[in-house]
Amino acid sequence: MDNQTERRESLRLRPKLDTFVALRPEFSTLGKLLDINRSGLCFQYLTKEEPEETASALKIDLFGGNDGYYLPSIPCRRIYDEKSKKEMACILGLEYRRCGLRFGRLNQKQMDQLDLYLHEHTEEAK
Repeated sequence: MDNQTERRESLRLRPKLDTFVALRPEFSTLGKLLDINRSGLCFQYLTKEEPEETASALKIDLFGGNDGYYLPSIPCRRIYDEKSKKEMACILGLEYRRCGLRFGRLNQKQMDQLDLYLHEHTEEAK
């Protein structure tokens, strides 16, 4: 989001441990969570293909690699999907991308699980 104005309403939090984001239903995109708050998240992934249109609705799964945390089927809307500054992947014909998602309407169980994640598994981004 280097060229974009900050639009988040809540403080950005970063995961203490590796946490991953997978796009449903085919899990065609898997990336590493960079930061999160109650309204959305940002993650980074590697790809060979151009992303779908920016404002598309989708569902994601959020899971921790080390701690067993799992939050499935989170409704989201893609806010941006842009090329990252990392250069190393270009050699392999891949590119790093950053994707920002805004959460849709979560049910109470999902909200409780998200709040648990934010409280126990994140720290303030610096």
